[in-house]
Parts: sequence; structure tokens; C-alpha cells
Amino acid sequence: LHSTSDANLALEETLAAAKEKQEFYNTKRWTYTFAGRTVVLKEEADKVVGWLNRFTAIGDVVANVDPVHIGLPWAGIRLLLQAAVSEANQITSLLVGCEIALYMANRLRAYIDFLYRLPVTLTRTNFETAVTELYAHVLRFLARAIRIYQTSTTHRALHTFWTDSDVASFEKVCKELGVRVDIEASNCDRTLSAQDRERVGSLNQYLQEVLEELKKSHRLQQSLDRLETKIDLDKLPYAKGAMYNSYGDDYITCHPATRADVLQSIYDWAQDPLGRSIFWMSGGAGTGKSTISRTVAEWAAGQSHPIGVDLGASFFFKRGEGDRGSASRFFPTITRELVLKVPRLDTFVAERITQDPSIFDKALGEQSDKLIYQPLHQVALTTVGSPTFIVVVDALDECDRENDVKAIIDLWSRLAHLTTVRLKLFLTSRPELPIQLGFKSISATVHQDMVLQDAVPQATIQHDILVFLGDAFEKIRNSYNLDPLSGTLLDRDWPGTRTLEALVDMAVPLFIVAATVCRFVGDSDWNPRERLSTVLHFPGIGKLEQMAQTYLPVLNQLSARSKNLHDKNKLYEEFRIIVGSIVSLAEPLSIQSLAVLLNTSPDTIALRLRPLHSVLRIPSDSVTPIRTLHLSFNEFLLSDQLQLEPFGVDGQATHRMLLSKCLQLLSGHGGLQENLCKLEYPGKLRREIDQATINDRLSAGFQYACRYWIQHVERGKVEIHDQDDVHVFLQEHFLHWLEAMSLMNRLAEGIEQIRVLQSLVAVSYRRTGTFRLRIDDDDDVLYAYLAYG
Repeated sequence: LHSTSDANLALEETLAAAKEKQEFYNTKRWTYTFAGRTVVLKEEADKVVGWLNRFTAIGDVVANVDPVHIGLPWAGIRLLLQAAVSEANQITSLLVGCEIALYMANRLRAYIDFLYRLPVTLTRTNFETAVTELYAHVLRFLARAIRIYQTSTTHRALHTFWTDSDVASFEKVCKELGVRVDIEASNCDRTLSAQDRERVGSLNQYLQEVLEELKKSHRLQQSLDRLETKIDLDKLPYAKGAMYNSYGDDYITCHPATRADVLQSIYDWAQDPLGRSIFWMSGGAGTGKSTISRTVAEWAAGQSHPIGVDLGASFFFKRGEGDRGSASRFFPTITRELVLKVPRLDTFVAERITQDPSIFDKALGEQSDKLIYQPLHQVALTTVGSPTFIVVVDALDECDRENDVKAIIDLWSRLAHLTTVRLKLFLTSRPELPIQLGFKSISATVHQDMVLQDAVPQATIQHDILVFLGDAFEKIRNSYNLDPLSGTLLDRDWPGTRTLEALVDMAVPLFIVAATVCRFVGDSDWNPRERLSTVLHFPGIGKLEQMAQTYLPVLNQLSARSKNLHDKNKLYEEFRIIVGSIVSLAEPLSIQSLAVLLNTSPDTIALRLRPLHSVLRIPSDSVTPIRTLHLSFNEFLLSDQLQLEPFGVDGQATHRMLLSKCLQLLSGHGGLQENLCKLEYPGKLRREIDQATINDRLSAGFQYACRYWIQHVERGKVEIHDQDDVHVFLQEHFLHWLEAMSLMNRLAEGIEQIRVLQSLVAVSYRRTGTFRLRIDDDDDVLYAYLAYG
């Protein structure tokens, strides 16, 4: 390149070559994997043309610049784009590398234009040196590919223009050199006169505007590049409702005047850069651990990083809530949240998913390693200015399997050794033995412990519960007085200091007792005076265990208005079926879905649940799941002490009843059958099936029956034998059931359930010598068949 015309010609020929590639790839949708992401060649060619068009649109190439130097990148890129390349990896690396080089060339164009307008000073020389280094780096990058292009066709076929690591390294150094150029540009006015400083200041402002526009365009293109990454991350299975602030979950945090010392201890730990990586807070049932967890999550999420803290992720375990009661979706859920907070983590996670698409069905150790540890190890965050990410995990004791509980503690302790990201875990649980053993098995230097009852003096707990009750009863009083049932308002000091103190004595140290009493008294369908009197004058108050004196008044008022013994017995039976099912289900169901499963009227369910708002979260519609407000209610109904009472729920009998209902639903009219969704042809890929089609054919109750019938076999301690309901169901619908699980994206879960069933069958076979279910895994091909002994 010797002249202005040569430079212009180089640019024109480069643009022509790029458009030729664009037109060629426009007729194809060739895609290749490059640097862990999927590259669409047509889109890469579009971006190359876009950068070239942007450059020519700026104006005359040679305006105020050296035409020889500014034309060199175009000459190099022209040669590469004109290359007749047929090997896939070379095409991909060629286009991706050229796109990055063109972005930097556009930046150089702006820098050089700025340079030629500056007066000659030492700071100008420093800026020119920095620009030259960046410019030389771009040329060296292009020169490597040109040398390969100039070799023989055979040699060129064996060598890529650039590997993915070459491109990544090039981009990294470009960023570093670009930072230096920007710094030197900002220094160019230091030794100038006032008049020149003003002029150069205007030039620098214009330069920054141009650079910012280029950055926006580049970020837009990067977002297009990472579209496949986002799609991969959307495939991350997660536990719905497990994350902080999830729709339909409790959003109850600590009253501002309560738990002050406990929360401050947690906040101090979170903000201490030298603090231990795990804070374990244990406490008995109903002591307020989950409320504290939500408060900590809210606090961390609300920080604007002035003290370097942010909510990284959260997982609120809850037994009987499907995936929330299992560890199988724990690490994918945490990963799904972390990628939204940790820069570039999504790219590295997507690479792992691409390498191992079945990672979500692997052991917890492998999930933790590939979804969290390895990707975080690759992330390079600067320790200055990057926050400490707090991960909140609540109620670990409600995770179903003891081995999973210990595995989570062990695996998370290894993250303490990460140096790329500051990650801390706040964890709560009951002081169950598996959790205690889990913490004893890891280094004491990793975790800080707090036993909630021991950490807070009794007087402080009494004060906090009194504050909570005072605030709650004020709300009850104000709400009732807006529309009093009899026209008589509650007094301003109702219920009075002595009553509040009596309720405090009843509740200490369990916040759940105070919360349940408030919900019971505040039920808008009842007179709060009468409800409060029921609690205070219930027989046995002061003698019964706290959970009994909390829940028995709620249960006894159900039959208070029934005088007829027959009506009472019917009510008790319906309670045991409906509420017994709710506290025994593996996953919450709505009124509508529960009615389908139990084959009963939705109205009957709604009537039986209506008086139970103090212990159940009952939605106003029939499609939102019904949930228990606290695990202690489930435990109380299923406890031995209540088995002789009319409201006692026999856990095993309820599970056997639910098993029967599941099998009836799956085997009856409109149940399982071949080609369940009436697809056009067999073998259609799951991702090609519209989710609406699946949801229309497989209702929520039907999906529940598919997923959990084996769990009810296990928990009901059902003995399986020839020609029983389970045997007949497997003979008629085993393959149909697998098809349904596949449609629900739960096939791996189904296979695990088969293994559980196999173990249960083995026990029954040893006892009876009949009916066997055998499952073999030769060559990773799962097949099942029935045999008879």
C-alpha cells in the first residue's frame, strides 16, 4: 500500500470479499462449535460486513490519517476473506477472528483520528506509543493467519488460521492494551495551554462518544454470540419455589425491632473478608430459622455493593414440596442463580453442559464439580471491587436423603479454597445428627456455628415475641374495626398487656406458636374475641406440649358446630382423606388437581379447608397449590400422640390410599396409553413437542401420579405380590408410563424410581417367593421385564 487510492481500494476489496462470504453463507445455516459456543457462520459473516460498513460510513479513510498505515489491516483481512477455505474449523476461526480484528480496527480508526488532531507534546508521544502497540498487536494477529494462507493448500488444510485459544488470547491482550490507550488519551491535555486544553477536551469527549458507540455495538454482537449459551442455561433444571422471593412462597421477614443481635452477627460475618466460608445456624422446630434466612437474603439482595456483599443464590428446602425436598436439583438451582451474578460464569457453565448434557442426572459430587467448582475456578474476578456472594440455604434438614445432606456440606466446604470468587454460605437447619456429623467431617476452620436457642438470652426471645404479637394484634384490631361483625369495635388496647404476656409465655421460645395463634385469631371469617378466648381457655393450656396447645384449638373448632355424631364422623373421615393427603403428598397440589387425584368434589375440599387458614396457605383460586405453613403441622398430625384422636393421620395408610388413587388415575379412562399426546409419528424428539400439548394431555394431577406413585409404594410399606394393583399396572402400562415420564422430561427420575421399586420387590420376593421385577443395565441400555417364580 503506497497511496490513498491503494488504501481505499483495499477497503473496497475487503468489503467485496466479506459480502461474497455473506451471500454464500446466507443460503446455508452451517453451525460449528467454537470456544465452547455454537457459531452460525452466516451471522459471523453478517457481523464482518457490519463492521466494514460502519468504517466506510465514518467518512474518508484517509482524512487526517496516514493512508499507508490505516490500510494495512484491510489488506490482511482482504487476503483472508478471499481465501478459498473449505475446512470447517478454519472457516469458523477465520470469521470469528476477523470480526474481533475489525472491531479493534474501528477503535484504532478513532484513536488515530484523535492522534492527528493533537499538538506535539510528550503526552501525545505517550499516547501515540500506546496506539502503536495496539495497532502492532492487531497486525501480528493477522500476520500469523496470512503466513498460513500463503503456504501450500495441503499445509493449509492441516493448520487452522487461529485456534480458539489464539482468538481468546488476542481479545484479552487487546482489552489490556486498550485500557492503556484510554489512560494515555485522558492525559493528553495535561501540558497544554488553556485554549488548547479546551480544544483537546472537546476532541477527547468526541473520542469517548465514538468508542462508547463501538462498545455498544460490540456488546450487542457478543450477546448474539452468546445466544446459544443462554439457550443452554435455560435448559438448567431447577427446583421451582426454592429460590428467595419465589412466587407463592412466604415473604415473611423479621420485624425490624426483633432478632437484632442475631442478624448483626450474621451481617458482620458476611462482610468480614477474613471470615469463615460457612455460617451454620441451627435451632429447633419453630424457632424462626426460615424467617431469619429470608431476612438475610433480603439484606444481601438489597446491598448496592458499598460494603462488597450481594446475594449470590438461595435454596429453601421444604419437605413435601417436590424438588424442594430433594438434593437432585440443588446444584443446578444454585448455578442458575449464580450465572446471573458472576460475570462470564454462564459461558463456562454452558461449556460443561455441552460437554456433558446428562450432568443433571449425575451424582451430587459430579454436579458440584462441573456446574459450580470448575466454572468458578475459570472466572477471573478482581478481588478489589467485586462483591462477596452470599448463598443462603435454609432448612437443610428437610432434604430427603441423609447421605445427600452430608454430601452437600462436604462438597460446599471445598469451595472455600476458591481464589477466583469470594463465596460464602449461610445455612440453617435443625440440629439433626446427619448434619452434625457432616460438619464434624470437615475442617473446623471452614465453618462458624450458632445454636439459636443458646445464642439468644431468654429475655431477648420474650421481648422479640412480645413485639411480634403486639404488632400482629394491632393489625388484626385495625382490620376488624374497618368492618366489625356486630358493629362493636375492638378497644384500642385490645387484647391488653396481660393477655399478650400470657401468649408470650405460651409461645416462648417458638415463634411458630405466636404466628399460628395470630393467624387463628385473625381469620376474617370469625370473631377475633371468640377465637382468642378459644386459645386462652383451651383445656390443657400450660400442661400440653407447645405444638399440641398450638394446633389442637385449631382442629377442635372444626367440629364445634356439628351436633350430630354422624356428621362429625363424616367430617373426621373427610379431614383424614383431604388434609391427610395434603400433609403426605410428595409435592403440593391445587384444589382442582387434588380433586382429580382423590376423585372427589373440589367444593368438598374447599369446605374442609376453609377453617384452616391458620395452618395452611389456601389460595383464593383452584389452580394454585395448597401448602402447609410450617412442617411442624405435618409432624403433629402424623405423630403417635394424635393417632387415637379423630384428627390423627395414619401416615402409612394415607400413602397406601394415595398409591391406589394414583394407579386408578393412570389406569382409568383417559389414562396412560401408547402415543399419549397423539403425536404425528413415533420417535419425535421431545424438544420438538410443544409444551402446551403436553400440559393439555398431562394435567398436574396426572403428572403427580406418574412421578410419585412409586414413592407412595415405598412410604406406605406396600408388599408387592402376584396380580396385585402394582403388578397389574406394570404389566399393562410400564412402557406407557416411561413414555409419559419422557414427555415430562423426567425419564432419568423414572429410571431411579424403577430402581427403588426393584429393591422393594426384592424384599417382597424374599418374603413370599413370588413376583420379581428385574432391571439390567448392560451397555447402558435399560430394559425391564416381569418374571414369575
